[in-house]
Amino acid sequence: MEELEGWLEKHASYLSEQRRAQLARKIGQQLRASNAARVAANLEPDGSPMAPRKPRPDGKPRRLKPRAKRMQGKGRMFRRIELARNMRIQTAADHVELRFNPSVQETAEVHHFGKEAPVDPRIANSIKVRYPARRLLGHGAGDDQDIMAAALAFLEGKGLA
Repeated sequence: MEELEGWLEKHASYLSEQRRAQLARKIGQQLRASNAARVAANLEPDGSPMAPRKPRPDGKPRRLKPRAKRMQGKGRMFRRIELARNMRIQTAADHVELRFNPSVQETAEVHHFGKEAPVDPRIANSIKVRYPARRLLGHGAGDDQDIMAAALAFLEGKGLA
């Protein structure tokens, strides 16, 4: 990671502030795509599988209506969190930050940090459960190569490589 930061700083120093912000945006888009793919595959940033959902106490599967059965996500968790509209990129000339949209931020924090939360927040006295920590955002093993490729493509496209 340190080598990548040094390489990016060296090459970005030749760019104007506006171009550095554009480069940061491209890198942010790459990070958003890789994090969304990991969340969709139920993988932690280090490549290990996320803690699975707890089975129902009675051991029976959920009974779903026919339309809900068709729409079911085949074991995937966090189907809305992984959407691009819910992962926001905040950039400046010198940094990139990936955040969650406020509408899903609380759910993401509960699962990312393993906090305690009500099972159904719409119910006044809903039981509270401590969820296992499932890291949703992070820097994975192949992210360095992806960032380098996105930066090179940006620099080559601008004729600065």
